[in-house]
Amino acid sequence: MEKIARWTDVRKEDLYKVEDPFFAVSLIRDNLKRRGNVREVRGVTELLKECGLYYSSVSLMNDQIDRALKPVASGAWMLIKDEPFKPINTEENRYARICSRQNAGDFLINTVSEVSGPGKWKITSIRVNKRASSAAFVANFLVSRGDEGRAFLSSGKDYANTTQTVIQEWVPLDTEERNFAFSSAIHRFGMERKVTQIYVEADDAWDVSGASWHWRPVVANEEYEFKHK
Repeated sequence: MEKIARWTDVRKEDLYKVEDPFFAVSLIRDNLKRRGNVREVRGVTELLKECGLYYSSVSLMNDQIDRALKPVASGAWMLIKDEPFKPINTEENRYARICSRQNAGDFLINTVSEVSGPGKWKITSIRVNKRASSAAFVANFLVSRGDEGRAFLSSGKDYANTTQTVIQEWVPLDTEERNFAFSSAIHRFGMERKVTQIYVEADDAWDVSGASWHWRPVVANEEYEFKHK
């Protein structure tokens, strides 16, 4: 039997059947690329729907497959097999760790909804806004032509007003962060939020000149959200 399921639907006693994410990604990628020509894995359709992907007669593009594989790689979606090549490590993977302790009164699992709980926002990807940034690059190139002897893109101002979108995911707190659990906001694990950044010259107390070119608003790799916010 091969089945892929969201971690919240995996029972503690079935964790020994869960394939290590590294090998799970390889199997699911092969399934998505050759769907219809290989044995179907139960739950793949549900995985695609959660990623905003829907199957038709048209095959998935490589970037769409990569999007579907992200929750598999993180362990948020687990591949269950009768004989996994390498069972998932319940201490190294945060989702497996929560599953392994869900019957021990672990306060990381919300009592109202097991898909929600205290956590933190973690950056999972950054996407360049190509259309808007292309227009900014053209304008910056025209301005840079007045700077004799300087190669374009050699200065921060050549990237002025380009934009990118930072995608953050709500993930469980690590073991050493559990003291934040009672004051943490509650969201569904796997929930995403997006922050649009623009490249500008702004105040920078760490720079000798007092200003530098950087992305605004600044977004930390990991960010806590507390209940009072």
